[in-house]
This record gives sequence, C-alpha cells and structure tokens, in this order.
Amino acid sequence: MIRKIGIIGIGLVSLALGLQAQTVKPLEKKAFNFGGKVGFNADFPVLHSFTADGKEIEDLHVQYKVGYLASLFCRINMDRFFIQPCVTWHHSEGEIYFNMPSSTIVDDDTPTYSSTANCLSTEFRSIEVPIMIGYHLIRQGPYGLSLMLGPKVKYNYKHAYSSTVAGHVQQFESDNTPFGVNIATGVGVSIWRLFFDFVYEFGLNHVESDFTHTASPTWVNPHEFHIDRRINTMSFSLGFLF
Repeated sequence: MIRKIGIIGIGLVSLALGLQAQTVKPLEKKAFNFGGKVGFNADFPVLHSFTADGKEIEDLHVQYKVGYLASLFCRINMDRFFIQPCVTWHHSEGEIYFNMPSSTIVDDDTPTYSSTANCLSTEFRSIEVPIMIGYHLIRQGPYGLSLMLGPKVKYNYKHAYSSTVAGHVQQFESDNTPFGVNIATGVGVSIWRLFFDFVYEFGLNHVESDFTHTASPTWVNPHEFHIDRRINTMSFSLGFLF
C-alpha cells in the first residue's frame, strides 16, 4: 500500500511538472475546486491511564510508526478565505512497550515490576471528515502559502490490538470508543495546482479500551488491561487541485 501511495505521489508530481512546463500562468480564481491527496501520518497517543489488573503501569515506552492516508476534497473559495470539506481514509499503527506490575507489593505499597518487557501493538483504519477553514497568506502568481484550521470527525472501522505478555501473543479486535473528534491545524504550500500540506491534529475526546489477556494456560488468573488516552496525529501529504 505504501508503494502504491508513493507511485501516486510521483504521478502527481510528474503531472504537475508536465503541465507547468507548458505554462506558468497564475492559477485561475474559481469559486469551486476539487482535488485529491495522498501522504503519510503518525499517531502520538497521550496516555492518561494504562492499568494491568487494576494497577497503574508507569514504566512504559511508546514507539511511533508511519502510516498512510488518501483523501478527496472540495474547496469553496471566498477571496483570500476558503472552506475545504474532505473525506479521508487513514491507516495508522503504533506500539507500547511496558513492564507488568508484579503481584508482590513492597512495604510502601508501591508495585514492583517484572524484568520482562511486554508489548501492545495497535492498528487503526478510519474514515475521517475534516472541515478546514483556510486563509491565503501568500497568493502571488503560481505560488501560494495558506493556513488552515478546523474540526475533524473520525470513525475507526477497524481497531486491532496485539498484546505480547511474558512471551505469549494474543489478538483483540475491540474498542470502547470507535468515534473521535479532533481539532486540526496546518499549513499548505502550493505551486500552481500542486500543493503540500502539513497538518497536526489534537484529539479532544478520550479513547478507552478494555481487554483480557488469557494466552498462557499457566496463569491462575487472566490479565485485565484498561487504556485511557487521547490521540494526536501529524500528517504530511501531496495533492493536486483541479
């Protein structure tokens, strides 16, 4: 999939350069445009709570992975302002490495931790609908620079977890909070019809997940996990405006 997105991106660049080689006239002003873009993203979860068997896990490390996106949008132009509703498909991944709280409690009631590093892998696929309000800071000839801000509603239609605890792996496909609301802000740089967008999103709602790890038959009781987090996202995309 990443290779396909790269091929599409190279195609957009080649198309724009080919068209621009024929003419460098300023982009004509239209009341309405539409376009598409592809790119990459990375989720930055803000963990409010991560517990195992009712005990807070504090010894953890979050590893970010690169995901990808594809979207279609329309743009309503009003002088230097524009409104841009969009439909976007996102795929994102991440990993959280942690130590399980020990069942042994020391005298000060602080849980000790096992020496075995455990891992929780996440994979999300979502349909997202941002509505961006933009302002052209620079619009000189074929070049432009714009700022954007707006809300985004997202629905995670696939949310898969894979937990590795004490060397035992178990898969989960459940989430307590499939819907999300973000505030997105970004900057766009355009050269004629070709543009580059950099967007950072702030998650507003908490995403909670509960699951039980029962992979090992040697455990007397299964491990109960609970995660409460917000998800911020950074994305970079390349697009073409028609």
